[in-house]
Amino acid sequence: MPGSTATRDRIPPHLRQYAAEQDYGAYDEIDQAVWRFILLQTWARLQHTAHPAYARGLAQTGIDVERIPRISEMDRCLAAYGWGAVAVDGFIPPRAFQEFQALGILTIAGAIRTPEHLAYTPAPDIVHESAGHAPILPDPVYREYLRRFGAIGARAFSSPRDRHVYQAIHRLSELKEDPAAEASEIAEADADLVRAQQGGAGPSEATLLSRLHWWTVEYGLVGTPADYRLYGAGLLSSLGESHFCHDPAVAKLPLSAACVETDYDITKPQPQLFVAEDFEQLGDVLEEVAGGLAQERGGALALERALASEEVATLELDSGLAVTGVLTSVAGGSAEAAYLSLRGPCALSRGGHILDGHGPAAHPEGYGTPLGRLAEGEALARLGEADLARYAQPGRPRRLLLRYRSGVRVEGRLERALCDPEGRLLLLSLSDCTVERGGERLFDPSWGSYDLAAGESVRAARAGPADPAFWPESAFPSARVPSARERSGASRELLGLYREALRLWEQPRAPELVAGFEALAAELRRRFPDEWLLPWNLLECLRKLSRGDALASALRRDLLAIEARFPREAPISTGLRTLDERHPGA
Repeated sequence: MPGSTATRDRIPPHLRQYAAEQDYGAYDEIDQAVWRFILLQTWARLQHTAHPAYARGLAQTGIDVERIPRISEMDRCLAAYGWGAVAVDGFIPPRAFQEFQALGILTIAGAIRTPEHLAYTPAPDIVHESAGHAPILPDPVYREYLRRFGAIGARAFSSPRDRHVYQAIHRLSELKEDPAAEASEIAEADADLVRAQQGGAGPSEATLLSRLHWWTVEYGLVGTPADYRLYGAGLLSSLGESHFCHDPAVAKLPLSAACVETDYDITKPQPQLFVAEDFEQLGDVLEEVAGGLAQERGGALALERALASEEVATLELDSGLAVTGVLTSVAGGSAEAAYLSLRGPCALSRGGHILDGHGPAAHPEGYGTPLGRLAEGEALARLGEADLARYAQPGRPRRLLLRYRSGVRVEGRLERALCDPEGRLLLLSLSDCTVERGGERLFDPSWGSYDLAAGESVRAARAGPADPAFWPESAFPSARVPSARERSGASRELLGLYREALRLWEQPRAPELVAGFEALAAELRRRFPDEWLLPWNLLECLRKLSRGDALASALRRDLLAIEARFPREAPISTGLRTLDERHPGA
């Protein structure tokens, strides 16, 4: 079922390609058992150790411990808080994720982890993205932090290295969740991730923000280092992390903007966690980090980061005009920028909107413009259209000659002048135009008309376009999640045993229930000696009913034996403790 019309209507055209529809019927009995086991354990633990919003937040956001949530239901529940939810197919690019977050739309991967990765999975799944991220959203301060984070994160510059790391993580995570993946494939993907993470310049803006996101949204604690509560989605959705995070060996550090200097490894338990005083402090730390970004700083720093990113950037000039494209060079250097060269497609905007006739179709192959003051000491952006007469050639009132202090020389026929509401120049359109600097031809009349931006300096720079309309539109795809999965062989036979257990449980007081469970337990020992989730479910049913004590004891012995063989892969002891707490004396 798709999300609400209101939420889908809020998705900009360029982000529609990432939305999917949840195929609820694609979850089978094993998937539902995985969800239920995780949620029962985390609920039992987290109602005492998580932020108070968690205990109320599951039901408030459409999440039930007993079954995988319907994303359409979550969407309707989140609407009460000005948010929505949409299904996605696994990983989506980090910037797209931030854009959705800025819009107040929670993206939820439709797939669910396998029993083999029940305690933790590096791949996005519905456990993490619903039961992890949603329960704290009803808190107004926290959800505003997420929106603001999304707005800042969507504008932060990444680097080619970031993009390589993202692709490597994506591939490795998907392979680890794929039962058919070869060990050699996983090893190769692991090595590729290590190579991607090595070398390169210092961390990009996007990397710094990803660290802040990790230490707050994913693995954040709130309170004091000695008395804290969990709120990070990675903690709220992980059986392992929500338990081991309390180990004294895991350092609990006061949160500050300095946390962005601490990197993280998604494949290992966290050696330290950061504790915010309260949710208000999250916003303060975010703004402190944002103050060092190009979107706030401008000048040489902004140009250097835009150049290093090699991605679409928007350069906002002091005139209010914004130039979008991939910055390729800055004549004169970043500190004394004389001429900006961008490769296309490019666009010119003001106030977040592309100017008529200056979208990517008008500048498909690039754009360039001078910066700085004119040789006479005047700033073009401080002049009005009438002032251009001073730069007209004798006897040719429309023929302009503009010389810049930087050595840039612009000569051409004025066709149009665009001014801001105060009458100051924003853009000059020139025909038969030549632009040169030190003997270098920067624009030739044969290339068409030339649009000269009025601007003395770059006052801010950000990743992405000023106007989302810069991107090509995309349609909502027909993708349905989770992907259709046809179990075969032993997996199909195991699924049949799950279904038989559920059939028996439909009549819990029937005399044949214990005998039926005994037959299932015998079949599991014979055919599936390492399967533990279904025996745990059988044991839970018996404990609820206070029946079959002998079988219950045998199942418990079987489970502990399995855990002894796989001590780090089967979270059995935590499950048994939960049963003891929920059904004492049973």
